Amino acid sequence: MRLISLNLSGGYKGLKDQFFDFSYAQDNIFALIGLNGSGKSQLLELIGETFAYLERWQRVEFKTKTSLGFSVTVHYQWDLKNDSDALSYPDELIIHGDSIELKVTIELDGDVVINVRAADEWHVLELGERQFPIPLVVGYASGLNENLQRSFMKNAVQYFEVRRISSQRHKTLSREISDDQLAEINKNYLEKYPYIFSPLSEGDFVPNYHLDLREVNPASSNFNYLDYDNVGLLILSLSILPTETVFQLLDEITYKHPVKAVLHYDFRSGIIEDDAIRDVKMLIRIAGSDQVRPTGGRTTDNQFELYELEYLSGEITLELSDEAVLNRLREDNYHNSFALFKRLNNIQQLGIKNWARTSRLKLMIDDFIGTVKKPLQSRLPLSVVELLMANEKGDTVKFDDLSDGEAQLIQVIAATRIFSQVQALFLFDEPETHLNPSWRTYFHQRLTNAFTPENERKGQSQFFLSTHSPFMISSLKRENVFFFERNDMGCISMEPVSSQTYGTSFDILVKNHYGLRSLISQTVVEDVKHRLPEGNDPEAIIAARRWIEENLGESMEKAYLLRKLES
Repeated sequence: MRLISLNLSGGYKGLKDQFFDFSYAQDNIFALIGLNGSGKSQLLELIGETFAYLERWQRVEFKTKTSLGFSVTVHYQWDLKNDSDALSYPDELIIHGDSIELKVTIELDGDVVINVRAADEWHVLELGERQFPIPLVVGYASGLNENLQRSFMKNAVQYFEVRRISSQRHKTLSREISDDQLAEINKNYLEKYPYIFSPLSEGDFVPNYHLDLREVNPASSNFNYLDYDNVGLLILSLSILPTETVFQLLDEITYKHPVKAVLHYDFRSGIIEDDAIRDVKMLIRIAGSDQVRPTGGRTTDNQFELYELEYLSGEITLELSDEAVLNRLREDNYHNSFALFKRLNNIQQLGIKNWARTSRLKLMIDDFIGTVKKPLQSRLPLSVVELLMANEKGDTVKFDDLSDGEAQLIQVIAATRIFSQVQALFLFDEPETHLNPSWRTYFHQRLTNAFTPENERKGQSQFFLSTHSPFMISSLKRENVFFFERNDMGCISMEPVSSQTYGTSFDILVKNHYGLRSLISQTVVEDVKHRLPEGNDPEAIIAARRWIEENLGESMEKAYLLRKLES
C-alpha cells in the first residue's frame, strides 16, 4: 500500500479544494509538521474518513446513507502478489501484474468511481463493481484529539449492527419452535437483512428453502483504533512473537515482554455470539481450567446448553512464562499476533452496545463530522485487567506502572509490528509526545525497524504521523516532510518543506519551522530585555554583563549578548 495523492474537491473543516501530493516521498514514513491548529490532524481525519466511507460502500452489510458532503479522490498503489483476496477482484484489476495503481473517487453525491492504471492509461471499472483492495487502517492519538477516532467509530458501529441483528435472530431461534416457525423467522430476516445469509443458489429455491438458510460469518472492519481499552490486548498479542524479537524491538525499555495477563470476560448483559464464546473457551483451554476465577453466578442449565460455559463472567489468567501455555496460545492463533488481536478486539467491540444510543445514531450518518466521546473503562465483554511485563532477568512490573514514555513507545512499536503484516495505513497523531529527547532521536529508526520483515508481510505499509519534534524531522528527507499553515481566513495550506531536513540540526529546524527566533525560554528573553541598558552607561553595562554571566546557562544567545555588551 502506497498512498500517492489525495485530491479534495469541496471542503472538510479547514481544508478546501486541495491536492495533497505524496508521490515524491522516498520511504514509507511521512511527517506532518506545523504550529498548533495548523491543520495537520485534519488531513489525518480526512484520510480516515475517505477510506472508512469506501469500506462502508464496498461491504453489502454496511450502509452508506448520505454522501460525505465533499468529493475526494485517493490515488494509491497496491501489491497484489501477496494479497490473499486478489482472486475476488475483477479481471481488470488482476491482469496487470503484481502491482496496480488505483484512483478511487467518492463523488459529491456519494457514488464511487474506480479507475485502474494499465500501460500508462486509466480505465474505469464497470459501474457497480465493488470489489477492490482497501488498506487496513490503524489510528492512534496521544492527546485529546477525539476527531481522528470518529471514522473508526463509524465503521465499528456498522460492524456491531450486523452482529446485533445476527444475535437477535439466534436468540429468537434458541426458543422451542416448529419448522414452520423457523421458516417464517428466517423469511422475515431474509427480507429485512439479506446480507447476513450466505447467497442461495437456484437449487435452493424450493418450498422449504428457508429452513436451510445459513448465516455468513462477517469479516471484522479494516479499521482499528488504539485506545486505553484495547492497548492491553495489543501488548498481549506481542507474546505471539518470538521472545528474542520483542527484546530486540524494545531493547531500550527495561520491562518489555508480557509474561502474565489477566483477562476479564463478561457476557451477563449485551450481545453474546458464537465466535465470542468460542474464543473465550479457547483462552480458558489455553490457560487451564484451574486458572479461571468466576466473578458471577453459575450459568443456568439453558445457558450452559447454549454456551458451554460454567460462568458468564470470570477472570482468565494466562501465565505466559509457562512455555506450554505460550505454545498453546501461539499454535491456536497460527503464530500470528494480528490474528490474536483481531479475535480479542472483536469480543471487546461487542461492548459498543454500552455506547449512548444518540452517539451510535450520529455515527451512522456518513457526513457527520462532529465529536463523539467513546466511554472509556466502561463495562466490556473482554478486557485486560492486569498485564505483567518482564526484563531479561525475569524481574517483573505491571504495565500500568510503567512511565508514560515507556508505555507509549511499547504501544507504537507493538502496533507497527503487528499491523504491518498486511498492507496497512497508519494515521498517528503525535505518537512520541511522552518520549525523552534521547528516545525521540532514535524514534524514526525504531519505527523503521518495527515494520514486519519483508519475507513475513503481505506488502508494504505506510505511516503518516503529525509531530512537533525536530528529532523526527531530522531523520527524514525533505520529500517526506510536509508543512501546514493556517491563514487569517482559517484556510489550511500544505507544502513540502523548502529546505533539506535530513541531518539538519535541531536548532535550525525549530527556528525554520516553528517560528522561534530564540532557542531559550521566552520567559528568559523577556527578563533579559528588561535588564539590558538602554544607553551607553558603563556601570549599567557592567551590571548587565555580571547578571548574564551569573544567571544564564550556556547558550548561543548568552554568548551573543556578552559579545554585544563588549562592543
